[in-house]
Amino acid sequence: MKRGLNSTEMLKRNRILVFKTLIEKGSATRAELASELGLQKATITNIINEFVQMEILTGDGDIPSGKRGEKLSLRIEGRFLISMGITRVGYDIAVYTLDGRLQEWNRYRFGDREAFSDAVKKMTGDVSEIQEKYGSDTILGACLAVPGLYIRDDETGKETYMISEFPQWNDVDIRRELEDALNRKIVIMHDAKLSAYAEWQKAEEVKENSNVSIVAVRSRGFGIGCGMVINGKIVQGQLGIAGEVGHMGINFNTRDPEDGSFEANAGTDSAVKYMCERLIEFPDSPLTENSSYDDILVQYDNRDPLAVWVIEKLARMLAYGLSSMVYLINPDCIIIGSDYPKDHDFIEMVRKNMSKYVPDIVLKNLVLRNTKLREDSFIIGGYYHLMDKLYENDQLLEEVSREYF
Repeated sequence: MKRGLNSTEMLKRNRILVFKTLIEKGSATRAELASELGLQKATITNIINEFVQMEILTGDGDIPSGKRGEKLSLRIEGRFLISMGITRVGYDIAVYTLDGRLQEWNRYRFGDREAFSDAVKKMTGDVSEIQEKYGSDTILGACLAVPGLYIRDDETGKETYMISEFPQWNDVDIRRELEDALNRKIVIMHDAKLSAYAEWQKAEEVKENSNVSIVAVRSRGFGIGCGMVINGKIVQGQLGIAGEVGHMGINFNTRDPEDGSFEANAGTDSAVKYMCERLIEFPDSPLTENSSYDDILVQYDNRDPLAVWVIEKLARMLAYGLSSMVYLINPDCIIIGSDYPKDHDFIEMVRKNMSKYVPDIVLKNLVLRNTKLREDSFIIGGYYHLMDKLYENDQLLEEVSREYF
């Protein structure tokens, strides 16, 4: 039986709700807060009075006057979060204000012969410079997005990185390096899960119904990353590998089991493999054996027959795996990452191929679309996930209410 909340837990929950709503909306009156959160006006008044005593609240003037119609907002300026991501090709470091305004975004790409350990040292140096620039007391937390498989045993705290084509990852304790640089604990999460969470936070579908379930699929070079969000929660599973559909088998007519995985057949890098398989059949194509995935996309836009065939096959393989996802969790919405072709024709190709495996009534109730996010979604998701972590146990409220202003 699920235990109900006691009065202390209820007060903490309501305080977080008011704090979170003020951050998201920017400002609100007491009446608007009560209506938005479904709380008694007396409860709102008590929480507002508590915030005033903490000196973390401001009204239409410099100091809240207590007027009913007065717009209230939090004093959260000068506090920041760091959202980072590291991949096989480089890393990104972004700084956000608590209300989600991007302050800066730094990107670094690894050299061809650069050792991963040296790249991590550079990353920790960049993080230290950011902390020095903003002030160590103003950085309230940091989140790191990593490729999968990322496995964490919460009982033992052991972390395992099983990243395809990147064995040197486990030679460096990246958590310890970054925590030493920041002098605080960091949050680590699989990048595809953070991408899915960013999609959920920004999706128009969620604004109409917060219970919408979302699957987000992306392919950053090698492999496929997938994240699932149900009822506003990232689906993680026992050890954090839920949603790792890239390792799901979809083709067993191969000698090597790994060649039959979803990511080996529907990842964007597989497009180059498909191109090379039929290159000799298209002598007039501008594509060559040295062409990249980006080259294929350019020629696809130019309607080159070989490029069109490659993208059509990519859509077929993607649809095959996504159809399995539909049967696993029956999501409201599947969002395709910006790594895939962004035109409506590609989405329709995927949908048409899914219709071979999924009943029409299911497809009609499924939103299938491209991402609308312009920035790297895992960095945005890192900001939102970190905010959630800081909301837990009043940690964010405690950090902001420290004697700083």
